[in-house]
Amino acid sequence: MTTALVSNIQKCCVHDGPGLRTVVFLMGCPLRCKWCQNPENLATKPIVLFDTEKCARCGRCLPYCPQGCCTLTADGLRFDREACTGCGVCAEHCYIDAKTLCGRRMSVDETYQAVMRDQVFYRDSGGGVTLSGGEPTLHEAFATELFRRLQEAGIHTALETCGFCSSRAMLRIARHTDLFLYDFKALSDEVHRKWTGQSNEQIKENLSLLHEMGKQIIIRVPLIPGVNDGDEFERMLQYLLRMQGLRKLHLLPFHQVGASKYVLSDVGYDMADMPECSVDYAQEHAVLAQNYGFDVNIGGWDAAKN
Repeated sequence: MTTALVSNIQKCCVHDGPGLRTVVFLMGCPLRCKWCQNPENLATKPIVLFDTEKCARCGRCLPYCPQGCCTLTADGLRFDREACTGCGVCAEHCYIDAKTLCGRRMSVDETYQAVMRDQVFYRDSGGGVTLSGGEPTLHEAFATELFRRLQEAGIHTALETCGFCSSRAMLRIARHTDLFLYDFKALSDEVHRKWTGQSNEQIKENLSLLHEMGKQIIIRVPLIPGVNDGDEFERMLQYLLRMQGLRKLHLLPFHQVGASKYVLSDVGYDMADMPECSVDYAQEHAVLAQNYGFDVNIGGWDAAKN
């Protein structure tokens, strides 16, 4: 049975493809982007998210943890994450949801049934199902089978991807993908390695392959001041211009909305002091891209334009 680790199934989304969509978030990612807004999805196993501010320090969860990860101290509840196996038993007994389990292994059948409950909304709005993450190409077999079944049912499919996977995996998934929302974070390999932990050569190769296949692609650029703005941004535009017809671009200005998730999942966050990208600064880069001939949207999908 083909399965994947799912962190969330979010309904009625409007920024992840055309129409009303259901977005399935899969866990695991080969990149470590310092600005990642979903750090909980970097994990490759279920994790317990712990909100210390919500915690009532009642100790109700203590006797239920089989690993003894929780200890009540004078300073509050101490949670030993290294000892935690992600079983989620403690979260089941937390009556104020200070602890929640993120991640559940689901089969293609379960996921298909869950997303098809909203098929009437897809059909009425021209929407569909989007796979996101994490990085969904890590779950090649799952993504391919789910999208195949959705296309057979006449449901539009979209893939949000960083593009970092084998060409074989990308091409296999592509056969059943109607739209790619393709992250392009930097042109310089040096910049890409510094801020994501990986080279971007495979990402460029996969983008070229998808373009040669004639797939519908929207480039998504997370605009990070001091990282990929200014000259680096302009070089990215010049590179993308080589691909004829690839002219839709979404600018995603850096923000701090996801900062609290780092605390909940105990993941180090290097961008805590980074100023957010202002509307004016994003607009400057949007105008620059428009001057190069790109159809630009700031912040995600714009149903009126796309």
